[in-house]
This record gives sequence, C-alpha cells and structure tokens, in this order.
Amino acid sequence: MTMAALTLLGGCAGMVRKNEPKTAEDHWDVRSEQLQKIDRFLMQARGSYGRLVPVKTDLRWQQNADGSFDLRVAGPFGIGATTITGTPDNVQVRSRGNTYQSNNPEQWIQDKMGWTLPLAGLRFWILGMPSPHSDADIDLDREGRVLTLEQDGWTLNYTEYQKAGSHQLPRKFDVSNSDVKLKIVVDSWNDLP
Repeated sequence: MTMAALTLLGGCAGMVRKNEPKTAEDHWDVRSEQLQKIDRFLMQARGSYGRLVPVKTDLRWQQNADGSFDLRVAGPFGIGATTITGTPDNVQVRSRGNTYQSNNPEQWIQDKMGWTLPLAGLRFWILGMPSPHSDADIDLDREGRVLTLEQDGWTLNYTEYQKAGSHQLPRKFDVSNSDVKLKIVVDSWNDLP
C-alpha cells in the first residue's frame, strides 16, 4: 500500500497545473491583462534628458480613469515648470505664465520647447507595456516583464521594477529616439486601482 501511494504521488509531481504560466510569454499574457486594467495612477519620478549635457527634471503624472491626465515637468527647484493637462489628442500647456491649447501636443512641445515628449505612448510605457494604438516589438524577462520595447520610433529599456500595490511596475527605464534620450527613476506609484 505504501509503495502504491508513493508511486501515485510521484506521478502527480510530474503534472503541471493547467492555469500556471510556463514561459515568459505565458507570464506576459497574464501580466499584460492586469496592466490593461490600470486606468488611473499617480506617478512621481525624477528624470534627465539630453544626449550631451543631461538636464535634471521632476515628473508628476496623474492619470485619471476617464482618460485625462495632468503631467507636471519641472527642473531643479521647480525652475521652468510646465504643466500639460487634457488627453493625448487635446491638451492645455501652461509654461512660464502662459497658457496654450493644442490638438497636436507633441509637435507643440517640439516647436516651443525644443524637445519632444511621446504623450501618445507614454501613459502605457510608464506602466511597462506597449501602447495598444500601434505595433510594437518587445523583449521579456523570465517573469514576463518588458525589458525592451520598440514602438513609434522610440526605444525603451527597463532596467528595474518595483512592487506597487499588487503590481510590479517600472522603477528605472530609458526612453529614446534619434533626437532625445530620457532617463526616468520612479520614486512612487499611488492611487492605483
């Protein structure tokens, strides 16, 4: 009887649970489904941009469940603060005491400020996932977290994740294209669903 029980238990040890992820892609399928449900958050981060002489910035991104956002970018001690509110298609930009409205915010930022910010994808990229609006190439780690993401002419390299609520969200990542390189270190994630 004992030998039969051991044989039965040994056979069970080789069985794999059907719902348990097996590969990085399996983990990614579960993970991306969870990330897509994050419709609101407050991210506070530090960053730097520029290729030759990096400029330090503070970032605060409030994403709301209705799709609107409030992004504040400021230099050291709040110098040069710019606030962008609205949706990726229609924003209000406040900078240096002036207010501007634009339905092409990325081009407006490029024209007025000399640098660009990928607003269309950034809301998704900061969560560690591609934007659903265009094709992307991604490389994953064993746990199904994005290591490298290429989308819309931008490349993101995720070097560190952190626990935020019940999620693993990016802590350190780079965002770059042929003209701009942004390095971002996330200090905190709050107001997650």
